Amino acid sequence: IQERESSDLMHSVSNAIASDIRNLKLIRTAREKTRIQVDSIYWTYLMGKKEPLEFNDFAYVANAVEDITNVVFFQPSTSAFESLKNSIYLSKLQGTDIEILLNYYYSFAEQIQKMEEEHNQAITTAQRDFLQEFRNNGLDTFTQPHSIPLSELTKFTDRFYEILRDPVTRSIFGLGYYEGTKTKVYDRQIMLGEKFIAMVQRKENNFDEQAKLDFSGILYSPSETDQLRLMINGRTTSGFGILLAASGQVTDLEYHQEADYLVITYPENTLAWGFTYLSIEELNGRVDEMDFTKFKKVKLEIRGAKGGEEFYLVMKDKYDPPDGSESRVPITLSDQWQNFEVDLDQFQTADKKIINIPLGFVFLEGKGLTIHVRSIQFE
Repeated sequence: IQERESSDLMHSVSNAIASDIRNLKLIRTAREKTRIQVDSIYWTYLMGKKEPLEFNDFAYVANAVEDITNVVFFQPSTSAFESLKNSIYLSKLQGTDIEILLNYYYSFAEQIQKMEEEHNQAITTAQRDFLQEFRNNGLDTFTQPHSIPLSELTKFTDRFYEILRDPVTRSIFGLGYYEGTKTKVYDRQIMLGEKFIAMVQRKENNFDEQAKLDFSGILYSPSETDQLRLMINGRTTSGFGILLAASGQVTDLEYHQEADYLVITYPENTLAWGFTYLSIEELNGRVDEMDFTKFKKVKLEIRGAKGGEEFYLVMKDKYDPPDGSESRVPITLSDQWQNFEVDLDQFQTADKKIINIPLGFVFLEGKGLTIHVRSIQFE
């Protein structure tokens, strides 16, 4: 009877988390869409000045403003978890991996809610200031362009740009772009939830070795693990991010995620050098270094878009100067997935006790290339 009751409770929590995951995926999609909209507006209308404006231009900006100010938030379903906590069965899971996973899932859910609450409050304030500033003074071109005849709408071009470039309006778009940069927190929560559901279905209470590896840096401190995953299926794990540097416009060096790998593109005949690297971003960026002395090698699963792509791997400590003097390991790719294993001793200039950039990709001279990165793991 107890086994059946325990199983029923665990499946109830699993079903609640499955519902959470559906909502999380919708929120993540909405926020990523907003980031793309704002990025497009920035390059089309703020950095440039497209003229003449067409109805679609007014409509696109109006839709973006509406999307940003239409606040969304994550509301986890907690009733099943509360029932489990109030039963005798949660204590029977004490010390197991599934208990750690479950408690962290709901703890992190609270952090997401707090993050969203603060963001949505900032949006509400920015929207209020926007409406007060431009009511009866060109506001309709941003909120109801469909209500204005096109022949009249195009007369508002100058006013459209004045409002668009006003600090009050830019603050709204800044908040919109910011929300799109936080999709990683939803990815983490989805991964935690999906793992819990899978363990309940398989009636497992403890992680296998692969799961321990996948959750290194999330449920465990990196210092507690003998293996550290920085990237899984093209996405950085908790506590790590991706940054860019270049000899010219950093936006000429691009990266984006495909289904299960990261795409990095270095442009043809544009830059003297480009640098895409993984950064340490623990504790909201307050911790930006890590001791890597326990690790001996780094493994990568990587391929070239065409084959023959050449670049360098680097590892840098927090005091390495940004002048290209660090040790480099040359890599040449084929167009098939390959597993590379690099001994960390080859990065002779990096003090492993104070690593600031665990791994970076250096591209030199004018030859363009595109590479795909699936996984990065230190052992």
